[in-house]
Amino acid sequence: MSSDDDGKVFDGYARLYGPLTVAGLGLIFKPMFDDLRVDVETGGVESRFGNLWETAANHNGDPAVLGIMLALILMSLTLVATFRPRSGGLPVGIAVVCLLIIIMLITKPGTGDPAPDLSPDGLSSMAVAVFALVLGVVHAVHFTRWSRGRTPSALR
Repeated sequence: MSSDDDGKVFDGYARLYGPLTVAGLGLIFKPMFDDLRVDVETGGVESRFGNLWETAANHNGDPAVLGIMLALILMSLTLVATFRPRSGGLPVGIAVVCLLIIIMLITKPGTGDPAPDLSPDGLSSMAVAVFALVLGVVHAVHFTRWSRGRTPSALR
């Protein structure tokens, strides 16, 4: 294989990272959680959850700030992977950030008790994060297996 063919091996991943960047950008402006409304007669608490930016502005918005930072890091990594997906560290970084996002969506930190359900947009965010996690792991494994068959002088 020539060096030009080596680059084509990983260009297929770039076609998947680009749409993930756009999907992630769109989803950070959508509400992640359903609003909680309890009957006023029983004295229940009524809570409204907006998108990540609105939640970050609340007095208990530190987890939302972390969520925004993770989303922006993920979008940056996937944007870079769209143009240059020929390294092992990039897909590993994507997988780690996606794992942290999935954990945050499952545990719902800072939302109080009772914890709200994920909204349809929150479920979409979970699906995007799971897909990006699987893609990052597959890409990293593919790159590792490919690079083991290469000589050190051919990797330069």
